Amino acid sequence: MRHLMLLVATLHLLNTAHVFGNDKFTESLQLEPLDNHLVLGQFKFSVTSSPNVLTTGHYHLFPKSLGEILHKYHIQELELSLTQGLWRYARWGIPSDGVANPPGASILVHFDSELPLEDVDKHWKGLINSLAGFICASLNYADNTVATSPQYTFTPRGAFNANKTFQHSHLRYANLPQENVCTENLTPWKKLLPCGGQAGLSSLLNSKPLFDSNYHSMSIIVRPQCKTSECDSINLNLTLGLSVVLAHPKKDYFTLSFLFRNSVGRECHIAESSTVVVKFPTVGKLSLHLESPPDNTVSSEQHTLASYKVTSNFNLKASYKVKPTYGAVAPPVLHTLRYLSGYGQEYGSIVCEITNNAEELIQIVYMEYIPWFLRIYLHTLSITSNGSKVPVSKLLYSPGLERKKPSMFELLLNLPANATTVIRFDVEKLFLKWTEYPPDANLGFHVPAAIITGVIPDAPEGSSIQMLREGYGVVRFYTEKLVVLLPTPDFSMPYNVICLACTVVALAFGSIHNLTTKILIRPKEKKIPIMQRITRKIKKVLGFKVEEAVTSTQQVQSSTDKTPAGETTPRNETSVDSEPTVDGEVSLEDSEVTQRD
Repeated sequence: MRHLMLLVATLHLLNTAHVFGNDKFTESLQLEPLDNHLVLGQFKFSVTSSPNVLTTGHYHLFPKSLGEILHKYHIQELELSLTQGLWRYARWGIPSDGVANPPGASILVHFDSELPLEDVDKHWKGLINSLAGFICASLNYADNTVATSPQYTFTPRGAFNANKTFQHSHLRYANLPQENVCTENLTPWKKLLPCGGQAGLSSLLNSKPLFDSNYHSMSIIVRPQCKTSECDSINLNLTLGLSVVLAHPKKDYFTLSFLFRNSVGRECHIAESSTVVVKFPTVGKLSLHLESPPDNTVSSEQHTLASYKVTSNFNLKASYKVKPTYGAVAPPVLHTLRYLSGYGQEYGSIVCEITNNAEELIQIVYMEYIPWFLRIYLHTLSITSNGSKVPVSKLLYSPGLERKKPSMFELLLNLPANATTVIRFDVEKLFLKWTEYPPDANLGFHVPAAIITGVIPDAPEGSSIQMLREGYGVVRFYTEKLVVLLPTPDFSMPYNVICLACTVVALAFGSIHNLTTKILIRPKEKKIPIMQRITRKIKKVLGFKVEEAVTSTQQVQSSTDKTPAGETTPRNETSVDSEPTVDGEVSLEDSEVTQRD
């Protein structure tokens, strides 16, 4: 029995070695100083596995929960991002990985080209509902009324099978700019990591500093990847990225533990490599002095890359050679500004200004993605630069349908050198049903960011743009999202009417109730026998005194009739001569007033 247990343990160890021999996991963190005491931190966790893992179901380092979703809905490539804040290109430049995700939630999916076209919408609906529960976000709202299929903006970035043709009809893109990012999204995201946020660089992912930052974006990217340069075989690559812009005010240095309010306690032994890279200008205002010598250094005229291998209790301290100031980062070659113009709640214009600081033309693809509640007037589209029209090489327009799909158009154009190109078009704000307004209707409705895709020319050697061009060759920019005020009814009117009506009813209820329910009843008179009445009349005629029934209320004298000494002033007293009635009441019929001395 003991030998059998040893054999099982040995086989288990061999199997474990085989498992980690197939799958690979690497982690890295790049720190880069920005202006105004800001530091950019970019985490990258990469898992490489065999593509057969989706069909066989034998998962090792690749998360099974995500793999089952990819296999069920025939996903070839997936890009999912959750972003809080806006990446400011004019102040911070272009990020090193070339991707600054748009605000809110963004989903880009390439379905397998062998999937029938009529099943794409059904798979898209199932995918967004599965991802909504998977990442704890409201991705289920990214239905067909929000999704679109651009043709020029997005192309497959992973290894593409030459035997298959890429079909834009199998591509879906959706953006939910109103989606908020919080801890409930970070927790399932960290569970995808092999070390689960307990060791290695993932132990720095403390929710408090991450969500108390100027910019925060986490992403999940799945795409096929070539094993060799010939790309004769492919792997399945999962990249979990997290970018955050942290502040360290009033300090001329920063440390890893101060930025993330945590330190690397122990290594993640599953990771083949775990590195921290510090990127900073070789000379200039943001040049750094590293307290501990790096394991490896690569320098150029523009930038220096210092690499550290992460070990247990790892920490890093870097100080500025010159006190950092605002505007220390040079603006990129290309940056944008997008805003709303016009007045009123019925019509308006959307304007996007694209500045090209290069010395030559830049060819771009400009994509506008407008929700169905804004109607685009395409004939008002104008593209100008310094007062002259800019020709459009190609225009692709997909009109929207109310409550069915958004509007989308793509422009292929050349941006003039050292100039600002202005793209403007008019929109009409539609009237919605009262049930389609959110709880805070006066907040406005969000319009997703526009997307600019282009190749940046003449990038300096060693810069982030050059690194990006070597990888993909294109840079993708996202503009600001917009908030549009639609014609909104006065939702407070029912409340005001209810308050007014209830007040009036409360005040008038008492008197109205009395008037409508109280009945005046005439008192019943006691009939006097006829002989008694004849006798009384005869006595009156003959002058005899007749006793009459007088009520106490008719004989009450006012207190003002008495003198201060208590004497009664002489006056004439009156009495009401009336017939006696039942229960001491006095009948007003046949009443006579007699004068008494």
